[in-house]
Amino acid sequence: MRPALSEALAFLLVLLVAIPAEAEPGADFFESRIRPLLSTHCYECHGHKSKGGLRLDSLAAALHGGEEGPAIVPGHPEMSLLFQAISHQDPDRSMPPDTKLSDREIEDVRHWIQAGAVWPKAAKIGFTGGDLTAEHRRHWSFQPRANCIPPISVNESNRNPIDAFINEKLIPQNLTQVGPASKRQLIRRATFGLIGLPPTIKETETFLRDKSDQAWEHLIARLLNSPQYGERWGRHWLDLVRYADTSGDAADYPVPEAWKYRNYVIDAFNTDKPYNQFIREQIAGDLLPYEDDDDRWEKTIATGYVALSRRVGVSPQNLKHIVIEDTLNNIGKTFLGLTIGCARCHDHKFDPIPTSDYYALYGIFNSTLYPHAGAEHAPYRENFVYRVGKEQADQVLAPYRDRLAPWNKRERQKYAEYKRFQTEEVKGTTTRESTWAELEAIRRERAAVAKTFPQLATAFAVSEGKASDAYVMKQGNPSKKTRGAQIRRGFLQVLGGQTLPDSVQGSGRQELANWIADDANPLTARVMVNRIWHWHFGRGLVESVSDFGTRGSKPSHPDLLDFLAQEFVNNDWSIKHMHRLIMSSETYRARSHNAKQDDYLEIDPINRFHWRGNRRRLDAEQLRDSTLYLSGQLDTSRGTRHPFPHRLTYFYRQHEPFQEEYTSKKRSIYQMQPRIRKNPFLELFDGPDGNLHLGNRDETITALQALYFLNSEFIHEQSEAIAKRLVRDAEPRETTLRRLYETVLNRPPSPADISFANTTGYGETLPWSAVIRALLSSNEFMHID
Repeated sequence: MRPALSEALAFLLVLLVAIPAEAEPGADFFESRIRPLLSTHCYECHGHKSKGGLRLDSLAAALHGGEEGPAIVPGHPEMSLLFQAISHQDPDRSMPPDTKLSDREIEDVRHWIQAGAVWPKAAKIGFTGGDLTAEHRRHWSFQPRANCIPPISVNESNRNPIDAFINEKLIPQNLTQVGPASKRQLIRRATFGLIGLPPTIKETETFLRDKSDQAWEHLIARLLNSPQYGERWGRHWLDLVRYADTSGDAADYPVPEAWKYRNYVIDAFNTDKPYNQFIREQIAGDLLPYEDDDDRWEKTIATGYVALSRRVGVSPQNLKHIVIEDTLNNIGKTFLGLTIGCARCHDHKFDPIPTSDYYALYGIFNSTLYPHAGAEHAPYRENFVYRVGKEQADQVLAPYRDRLAPWNKRERQKYAEYKRFQTEEVKGTTTRESTWAELEAIRRERAAVAKTFPQLATAFAVSEGKASDAYVMKQGNPSKKTRGAQIRRGFLQVLGGQTLPDSVQGSGRQELANWIADDANPLTARVMVNRIWHWHFGRGLVESVSDFGTRGSKPSHPDLLDFLAQEFVNNDWSIKHMHRLIMSSETYRARSHNAKQDDYLEIDPINRFHWRGNRRRLDAEQLRDSTLYLSGQLDTSRGTRHPFPHRLTYFYRQHEPFQEEYTSKKRSIYQMQPRIRKNPFLELFDGPDGNLHLGNRDETITALQALYFLNSEFIHEQSEAIAKRLVRDAEPRETTLRRLYETVLNRPPSPADISFANTTGYGETLPWSAVIRALLSSNEFMHID
C-alpha cells in the first residue's frame, strides 16, 4: 500500500491537471425552455414560413440559416445570428420585431447555444392526441409491480434476498462478489453514509471488539437512531426539492421562514415518517386531518415544499404560470420520475403525457394560493400562513397596519416618481438619484414603525385559493388569445386519469397527494427505493434516477427493483426498514477491490452488476462537516432562523439583490442557501443548487479542489485546530502519528506511512499541521471504500 502522505501529494498533482466537467443543458432544457420560446416568438415568420430564407423549426434548418447565414453556431452564441438578433445587438435586425425577449429568455438561448445547441429529434412522438393506447402504456415503469420472489430460498441459504437477486445476474456474466470489506472500511462506509460524519476512534474500537453476530446490526441501529441521521438524509431530500432560503426572483428576496420546512424534513427522516404520508403532507398538509394544533401546524409547514417553487423576474407574482411550471416539474421528477413540464406547450414528445394532462394538474395549483416573499415591483410579502389563522391575525395586526398605512402611501408615491425617470423626462431640480435617496429615507422611517409589529408565528406555506379548472395555454402562452379547451382537474391518464368529482370544492391537492401516494401507483415506490439505492451505492438500479420515462435508463435488475418497491409498501413505506435491508446484504458490504478486479473490470467496468463495492468521493457537506468535526469546532446544535432583517423592512431590486452571507460552524444543511449567490465551498465540491432538482450530483475531481486543500484559509485553520486537539508534546512521534491516522483515516499508520513520515521530518522540522493537511487532501480521506 502506498503511504497516505505520499499518496496525497500524487493525488494533488493529478488534480492540478484535471479538467472539470460542466453540466450541459440537454433535451429537457430544450423542450421546457427553447422549443416553447421558438414556437411562441419565431414560428409565425420562421416556422412553416421562411421569411428571409430562414426557418427555425429544426436543427438542420437553423444551421443552414437564411439569406444572412447560419442562425446558430453551436458553442458560439456571440457568432450566432439568432442570439445577436434576440439580444438586440443590431437595431436593424432585432427580433422579435415588436418587443424584446426577457433577460431570462435571452440567457436561456445563450446558455443553450454555448452548450452545443442540443436539439432532440422528435421523430418518435410519445403521444399524438386522442386516447392513450395499449402501446402508450406498455413501457416497463407504467406496469403494475410484479410479485417478485428471490430466485433461491432465503430460509435455506440464510442469505439476504437482495444478494439472491444480485447473484442471479452475476452468474451469467461469469462474475462473483469479491468478498466483504474489512470492519474498519465498513464502519467508515456506514457512518459516513448514514450520518455524514466519520466514526470516532472509540466507536471504531468498540465495533472491532464486538465479535457477535449482531455487531453490524447494532451499528446500523445506533446510526439510524442518531439525530444526525436526519440531517444527512434530509439533505438528500432537499436536493430533490430545490430547497433555498431565498425566493429566486431577480432580487432574490429572503424567505426567513424557509428553515421550518427544512427542519420538518429532518424530523421526518429521524422519526421515520411513512413515505406515503410524507408525500401527502408536503402536497396537501394543510388539508389533512390532525391530532392537535401542533400536528396541524407541522402539516401546514410541510406544504413549504410547494411554496418553495422558484420565482423569476422583477414581478414574479404576475408570472404564476411559470411558478406552477416549476411546481409541476418538481412533482413529476421527485415523486414520479417523469418530466411532466415538457407537456406545458405541446404533447410530450416521448412519454404518454398530453398537454391536457399538464393542465389537469395545472388547475390544481392554479387553485392554490402561493405566498409572495417580495420582489422589486412588489416588495411587501403577502399570503404567508399565520398559525393563529388569517382572521385572528388580521384582527391582531389591524391597528399596526393602520399605523403603517401612511408610510406605505408615501413610499408608493415616491417609488412611482422614481419609476417615471425610466419612461419620461422629469422637469425641475429633482434627479433620479436624489429621488431614490428620498425613497430610501422614507423606507428607513417606515421600518421603525414596521418593527413594532407583534411577532406572530408564520410559515412559508400554501393555502387554498379560488378553485377552478384551467384552460389549455396553446404553446404555453398565458394570453387569453391563445386559450384552448378547459380541462377538469385531475391526474395523469397513464397513471389512472382520475378527475375530481363535481362535489369537490377545493383545489384538489389532497386528491392529487392521494393519487401519487397510492399503494398501487406503479411509479412512486419504485422511484423512491431506487433513490435510496442510489444514495447508498452511487448509482441507481435505474441510473436515470429522476426519469423513468421512455428516454430514461432501463433497470439493471428489474425484479430486484420491484421486490424492493413491494417490500417498501408492505413495511409501511419505512425508509429505515429499507436501510436495514440494503445494508445487511453482502452486496452493500462488498469490498471495493481485490485480486480479481482487473479481469472483472473487463467484463463489467462500471460495476453495473454489483460484483464489488463502489469507491465514492465524499460530497461537499461530508468534507466540510467532517473537517470541522475532526477539529472539534463543528456546532452540532440544531439550526433555526437565519439572521435576516425584520421581514417588513428590507428592499431589494434586480441590480441590488439580496447578497448577505450568514456563516456559522453548524452542519452544512443549516447553512443559509441563497438561490442566486451560491456557497463557494459547497459549489466547488458539487454541492446543492437551490434552483434545480438534483437527483444525481456530480462527483468531479478538479484542480481547484486540490488548490483549495493546499492553500485555503479554512483548511489551514482546521489543520491547526486538529493539531491542538490531538498532538501531545511529551509523547513519541509514532504515538502522535498513530492517533492522527486513526482519527482522520480511521486506521493505524502502516510501516510505510511511519517510514515516510520519518524521512520527511514531520513532527520535528515540519509542523504536525502539515501532516494533517496532507492527510485531509489524500485520496484515502476524500473517498470512501
